Amino acid sequence: MLILKWILVILHILTAAAWFGLGLRLAGQARTVASGNAPALAEDAGRSVQWMNVFIVLTLVFAVSAFVVGGLVGGSNPFSFYGPQYHTSLLLILVLTGLQFFVIRPGWNGLTGGGDPESARKRVAIGTGVGHLVWLVILVLMFWNRLLGSF
Repeated sequence: MLILKWILVILHILTAAAWFGLGLRLAGQARTVASGNAPALAEDAGRSVQWMNVFIVLTLVFAVSAFVVGGLVGGSNPFSFYGPQYHTSLLLILVLTGLQFFVIRPGWNGLTGGGDPESARKRVAIGTGVGHLVWLVILVLMFWNRLLGSF
């Protein structure tokens, strides 16, 4: 059971890193696509957005799975085994998933599907920027006990 927990944690980390990495260039790609000069880039970056959808859902699934399995390994209720920073992190992963599906994806669809390209570009840029900030806060919360222990 302990090995399963660590496998889930590693998969959680990999999928979260993949989401973060795919989003790094998305705002710049959106700016280029909004100018109307890069149809091939629009298709390629659109696939990146689709992969970001997959990776953020997998991040959430692996996080909840590791949370439950880790609590069972600890011998208690999974939700009482972990401290408040982990509960906050799970909530923020839900926020991140919401950003992906209600800001970034619709922004990209608006960018490639017609409408106001400047407004859509701003939605993509703001969504990825806020998403990366939330991702960073989650990362700090995951290592909170270790950070405090080093001081």
